[in-house]
Amino acid sequence: MKFFKNYVLPFLVLFVVMLVDGHLSNLLTNLFPNNIHLLSHLLLIFILYISINLSENTNFIMLLLIGLLYDAYYFHVIGISTLLLPLAGIVISKYNSVLMSNRVSRFLTVAILVFFFEVATFALANVTHLAQMSFADFVVYTIAPTMVSNLLFFLLLQPILEKIYL
Repeated sequence: MKFFKNYVLPFLVLFVVMLVDGHLSNLLTNLFPNNIHLLSHLLLIFILYISINLSENTNFIMLLLIGLLYDAYYFHVIGISTLLLPLAGIVISKYNSVLMSNRVSRFLTVAILVFFFEVATFALANVTHLAQMSFADFVVYTIAPTMVSNLLFFLLLQPILEKIYL
């Protein structure tokens, strides 16, 4: 039972959140005009909370697997999330006591995670020619709406996640 609770359940939660994340992003993108791209990053929010109870090695391996699945499912090219999710997990694990100390620091952590994940994804997608967009358009039409929507998601989910994980 301990193995299931410590390893299988967090992986299943992250996997389901990853799938919901993609569908929510698709829904949000279709609700707004063509040039505005709202992307959901519930996965990053859940990673922040799930990483509390996992060791650094477990966290790294789990996020590496989730990154592989994320890349295969959404990008059809292995590399972007396979690199970024474990890196985010390492930073979260290393500075967990500071990042999770209070609500304001958790809010700012989510803002930073979403920002860096989006900018790194944009940079890697442009380098690998998966996307063609100017940085100015990216900031206005993607990152700004994505930041606002994800911070609202975080504010809505924070009380529930605190009861479960803290």
